[in-house]
Amino acid sequence: MPKFKNFHLLVFFMFASSQVFSEPQVVADGLAIELSESLDITYQIVPDYDDTEHVIAGWDEDEFQYFITFSKLPSGWLDQDVWISGFTRDINAASERNTFKVTEKGTYKSSGGYEITYIKIFFTPKGESKVKNQTAHFITDHKNSYLAFATPVSEAGINKLETEVVSILKTSHTPDLNIIPLIRKNEDRYFGIWAGGYVDSSKRFVEVVFELKRDLTFARKEVIAGEKDGVYSGVWSISNNILSWTYLYGKPTTQDAKSVESDIVTSFTSDSLVLTSEVSEIELTMQRAE
Repeated sequence: MPKFKNFHLLVFFMFASSQVFSEPQVVADGLAIELSESLDITYQIVPDYDDTEHVIAGWDEDEFQYFITFSKLPSGWLDQDVWISGFTRDINAASERNTFKVTEKGTYKSSGGYEITYIKIFFTPKGESKVKNQTAHFITDHKNSYLAFATPVSEAGINKLETEVVSILKTSHTPDLNIIPLIRKNEDRYFGIWAGGYVDSSKRFVEVVFELKRDLTFARKEVIAGEKDGVYSGVWSISNNILSWTYLYGKPTTQDAKSVESDIVTSFTSDSLVLTSEVSEIELTMQRAE
């Protein structure tokens, strides 16, 4: 049934509707959870976190307490110890000196057969003075792995988060084939292989084929005038009708490592996609190839 929540925190402002679900909710590609009606929880957008991604939001009546984000790790990330080691190293490096602390670690299993490892951390980001705390959960069935980050937004939310989040994640399971996500992420519509091209500044036709993958990486190939081949890969995202490409590999190396390009999505249907470069205004016309 529809349920509306109003923030009276200065940090967040929410005017969109949200819902409480008792049915399975798909929160990432291949991962679902059950949301109990006994918990005051919604699935909705938190604008100050991200204006396109839906998250689990925990409430105490009209008081916003915490939120949980979900993501799927790329193929091959199946070792929780390796991921946690890298995660703690990166957060420590991004924190003010001697402020990063691991306060608790643990493991548990979900009813759907997933093994979950969690780590609670406190830290002060560099350049800031406020201490932040967060709990990271590594969720795996040894075929695929997912991350769930639980973050309080109030002092009361810290205690509420600790009592509720584990009970939510213990319901983690693989969704049945007939379960359709109640809310789909913006990127879901663009997954797949696209083929087309554009005319460059030298009046040459450039053939382009790219795959936008579910783990938010891409593989892209360009052929200029039927002769020069270029192969690129990296990560991608779409927000407010802007498709952003972050290049991590290129051959020939015409893209600097981690350089970012952005295209405006000027037209989109299930079978066609037209992108316009924000810099050059060159138009790239693509058709779905699968």
